[in-house]
Amino acid sequence: MQLELDGQQTPVSALNSWLKVSLTCRLSSGAAGCPLSSASPVPHSASEVQVGQNVSLTCNLTSSVEITWYLLRSDQLLPLLTGKQSKLKGDSIIFHSTNSRINWERDQQSGLVSLKIHRVEEEDAGLYFCTERSEGKVLVNEGIRLTVNGKS
Repeated sequence: MQLELDGQQTPVSALNSWLKVSLTCRLSSGAAGCPLSSASPVPHSASEVQVGQNVSLTCNLTSSVEITWYLLRSDQLLPLLTGKQSKLKGDSIIFHSTNSRINWERDQQSGLVSLKIHRVEEEDAGLYFCTERSEGKVLVNEGIRLTVNGKS
């Protein structure tokens, strides 16, 4: 299996440990294969907040189908939520986490989706990234490193 990054084919085994077959299998929901490709190149970004602040992390993928947000923390891949867009019903959100401080917001003009974290805690620190499932492919965002500083 290969991942297309910046127009070049890269073996999945060569990627960081967080993008392993376990992720691709989870996203494929039992399908025979899970072709992956990257979104338009976006540099790895960082966001730094203080404990107690609110933060908004924007995904550079604009799917009309399905976007899932993940948190990678201490080598654990934690699915947070999945949003599906429906023209009739609007967005439907499936929460994979018991964290009641997270939510989802879609900008109606740009189509960009943001993960909102209210009253940030130290345990919220880590690498956040989103994936898009569309037309049999899974697009993976390069991620946002969230650093949480100090006590409120």
